[in-house]
Amino acid sequence: MKATVCAIFLMLTAYRGEALRCNYCFSEGTDLCNPTSIQTCSLTQNACAAVILQSPINRSFRQCMNMAVCQGFIGTPGAFASCCSTDLCN
Repeated sequence: MKATVCAIFLMLTAYRGEALRCNYCFSEGTDLCNPTSIQTCSLTQNACAAVILQSPINRSFRQCMNMAVCQGFIGTPGAFASCCSTDLCN
């Protein structure tokens, strides 16, 4: 029993999860912005998003985002969005 507990403990301490990394930028206009930096996502941000918001907002951005929020942009009139979940996929 002790050996099993020790083995599980060692596996948990040896495991190093890596956070998702996304391109980051923000700009005015309806062209998708060019990435200016890389953002490391928090635990609740499980997607990389690229979003264009058309008139009257006229903004675009790439950033970390919760996948459900990103998918909400896809169904929003006047918004074009892509959502992905691998490093720098946006």
